[in-house]
Amino acid sequence: MKFYGIKRLTWENIADPLYIFIDESGTFSGIGNPEPSVSTLGALIICSYKMPKLYKAYGKLRETLPKKGGEVKGSLLNEEQCSAVLAMLRQHEAIFCSSMIDMADHSLADVERHRTSGIAALARNLTNGHTPELRANVSSLQMRMKNFPPQLYAQMIVTIDLLHRVMEEMIGYHSQRNPKELSSFHWVIDAKQKGLISDWEDWWSNMIVVWLQAVSIKRPGMLLKVGDYRHFERFFMNEVPEYLSEVVPPASDKRATGVDLQKMFREHFTFSSEALPGLELVDIATNCLRRALVGNLEERGWLGLRSLMINRSDCTVRPVALHFDDRTVSKRYSRVLQVLSEGERSMFTRHSSERG
Repeated sequence: MKFYGIKRLTWENIADPLYIFIDESGTFSGIGNPEPSVSTLGALIICSYKMPKLYKAYGKLRETLPKKGGEVKGSLLNEEQCSAVLAMLRQHEAIFCSSMIDMADHSLADVERHRTSGIAALARNLTNGHTPELRANVSSLQMRMKNFPPQLYAQMIVTIDLLHRVMEEMIGYHSQRNPKELSSFHWVIDAKQKGLISDWEDWWSNMIVVWLQAVSIKRPGMLLKVGDYRHFERFFMNEVPEYLSEVVPPASDKRATGVDLQKMFREHFTFSSEALPGLELVDIATNCLRRALVGNLEERGWLGLRSLMINRSDCTVRPVALHFDDRTVSKRYSRVLQVLSEGERSMFTRHSSERG
């Protein structure tokens, strides 16, 4: 099988972009099951200058990995194979971010309450000051959201959570190490339907970015005092969109105003059904995580995930909840989450830590 390199994945000749490959594992179903019903969503972040050597190394390793329909599938790998792939990713400085949800920990009423609240919030945040045409489009999107099956709605919420984490971690991490990589972001999403943009994918590319825009302003934190943001400067908003005026705090520094996620996501954003190396690799990592959580992959197979994850003060892998009460029941996967919470990658360099 021919491997697609940097040129195939590059829409424009922009130096030093970051590539973010995204895939999921699990069906986001199983509401109310007696046993855990875990689904995971993962993002693999790779520096452009690391990709040629990474893809060459993966090309050699790939020859030894099991395939289905000519594609490597993470669900088919054994512990030794998973460990070898994760070690290779660590050697080439890839970062893995993930969010998970246990649908067995939810009732249908939980999902519907969360959905009703989300639809109402969408109207509040997105219609003020917009044209009648855009209001109509938002109304149409709300109706589609209302008609999403529960598992698709759950996947959407986990996606929003993951993308917010990805922005925080990749911007903070690389602002101290590879600031030039923040000049451009290439998002590559695994497409489940070859040659067809599904309703879910259309929603993602047209609506999730707008939702994230409001979230990122309400929950800033991706910018560090010790970071170098000269190459990221063009993503800062010069003017606040009218629909966000009520949630944006007054600020004299445009960095405090927020990041233009429309530009950050939509410049280079694609769904791909091809067997791209980056998509195969994120499939392996995301499946490793889910298999660890459901208990069908031994620790020696998934422990390498920890070396790809940035250590956080909260959860390295965030369990997303669609209910509004505080449920802290221990699960059989709690130990895995605890082990992974001891992520081996520090957000800060030694120099940054010494500076305070």
